[in-house]
Amino acid sequence: MDEFMEEPKPPDYYADLGVLQTATFQEIKRAHILLAKKHHPDKQGVGNCADAHEFRRIREAFEFLRDASKRFEYDRYYPQLRETWAQYHTKKRKEELRRAEKIASQRRAAEAEKARREEEERRIAREKAERAKKAAEAAAEAKEARKRAEEELLAREKKERERTRALKEALAEQRSQEVAQRAREQQKHAARERLRKQKEMEAERKSKEAAIRARLEQEMAAKERLKTILIEEKHKTIRQNWAQMREAAECQQSKLEHPETQGPLVCDHPRLGWPRRKGIAICVFCGEICRKFSFHCPRCDLAACQACKVAYCVLSRF
Repeated sequence: MDEFMEEPKPPDYYADLGVLQTATFQEIKRAHILLAKKHHPDKQGVGNCADAHEFRRIREAFEFLRDASKRFEYDRYYPQLRETWAQYHTKKRKEELRRAEKIASQRRAAEAEKARREEEERRIAREKAERAKKAAEAAAEAKEARKRAEEELLAREKKERERTRALKEALAEQRSQEVAQRAREQQKHAARERLRKQKEMEAERKSKEAAIRARLEQEMAAKERLKTILIEEKHKTIRQNWAQMREAAECQQSKLEHPETQGPLVCDHPRLGWPRRKGIAICVFCGEICRKFSFHCPRCDLAACQACKVAYCVLSRF
């Protein structure tokens, strides 16, 4: 754990177990078993705190994700949490890299200083050995040695600047690639979401159209059944009315032939003289509703439509 950076809360349980967010419970359980065996404290040496800490993280992640309700709530904000952890790991890697570079720089500086001191000591030793012999030559060699040391220092500084610049460019390129990758992933996710919504809308539209077609077919079938029933009832009424009319005519003929057996008076509906009246009435012959006008028997006042009146008063005479 980094002592200068605080880890985000809560932990990234999926990353701790090495599984994806879409992993099933069996996959999570299998990952937990493998990691628990690998990092179990009993299998490690005494005082191995890193593995003990990792074992606790693995155990905590499994106990949390095995609870379906907790996992459901966790998945709702997991994308933001995963991004937070990604940023944390990125910053941590950068910090570790910076520290490593600082330590390396200090080590190189120490080595350079050590080399310089050693070179200086050798130079002094040579100077002491040769001072009595060639003082002027020793001074020239000392000057040349200092010049060489300065050039070496400048060369090292130049090399360090070039390495630092290359490192910064590499980090910038990495950040640019990460940003581009996130943008591509967001575009893919948006495209998948649009396609899913289009499919849902199309399915809903087809479902509504199917329901409307089914309802219209049911209504048409009901209308056809009702029409058939009404036609059958109308034909039945017409047959009954014509039968009654034939019976009345036969009864009237019988009375004329046998006046001594005449019973109660029954209207024989004369063939002529049916007045036309305005208003709503029901034809006694066919059962049709006459909404504007109808014809009435001059004796018993029963109503008939124009077609039945013509059929009874005119056509039946022939």
